[in-house]
Amino acid sequence: MSALPQYGKHLHPSEMMRAVVIDRYGGPEMLHEASVPRPVPTRGQVLVRTRFVGVNPKDVVVRKGKFQVATGKKFPLIIGHDIAGEVVEAGLGADLAEGDLVYGMINDFAGRAYAEYAAVDSQQLAKAPTSIELRVAAAVPLAAQTALQALRDDARVKPGQHVLINGASGGVGVFAVQIAKILGAQVTAVCSHRNVELVTELGADRVIDYTQTELVDLDERFDAIFDVFGNYRFDTLEQLLTPRGTYVHTIPSSRIFKDVARTFVRRKRAKLVIVKSRREQLDWLRQQIDAGSMRVVVDRSFPLDEAPEAHRYMETKRARGKVVLEVG
Repeated sequence: MSALPQYGKHLHPSEMMRAVVIDRYGGPEMLHEASVPRPVPTRGQVLVRTRFVGVNPKDVVVRKGKFQVATGKKFPLIIGHDIAGEVVEAGLGADLAEGDLVYGMINDFAGRAYAEYAAVDSQQLAKAPTSIELRVAAAVPLAAQTALQALRDDARVKPGQHVLINGASGGVGVFAVQIAKILGAQVTAVCSHRNVELVTELGADRVIDYTQTELVDLDERFDAIFDVFGNYRFDTLEQLLTPRGTYVHTIPSSRIFKDVARTFVRRKRAKLVIVKSRREQLDWLRQQIDAGSMRVVVDRSFPLDEAPEAHRYMETKRARGKVVLEVG
């Protein structure tokens, strides 16, 4: 680590770790490797030796500074939320043990996952699925919990209902299609032509190529619309909802906050999913994966020091499923 920029130079080398940080908000080139102080777990936390990290659009948004009201201006800043690795130390009150292989999401606006170690609240983690590689498990937490919370908790999808998923081939979308089917829904999925086969394999009952069909021209009505890409407004798609239908959005904005507020007492409602990592949900996802009911789609992996390239690829919005960083 001697060749890396040093933060915390007065610490012993054993108290340091390798991480990818930013020193200011901006483009992918802001991401760089550094040697930073290794975290120490506090009460209820475990120290995880990170093996793999899932890359999410949220990481890109944080890097650009769009959440800086919450993430602040104290640098260097370690970003990233999805984590998979091994517990190497448990703080008082933590209910995971040294040696446990775990996966989860760090409930923090910036996250701290792009590093060799992370101190994480044990309730934000669960034992990793055993039927898939740890690399693949790192792709699950944020995206799959977003889909689960949007469909099961916000839209309250029931068996036999009709669900529209816009952005069905992306990181969240591939889980949303499968979770909607597990919940018993009839699924109409929206993606590009090149991803129609993938989304069909994941269980969609109908797939719409958005380059050929405008959603506003559809005659169907849906009990739930999950706008994963967030490129529509509630007003635009409201006509596609059943009288008690729910529209769920993923991207915070003044517009969606207004839509949520003004539809709070209406039968057709707009909601914003703000994902939180919960042990119960991670356990449920693990059970689905290990039972073969859910497939995890990883587009490609990058070494940790190629985090800028991983972000550039994410920003093309052409990833099929998830992108993963290998910490090593």
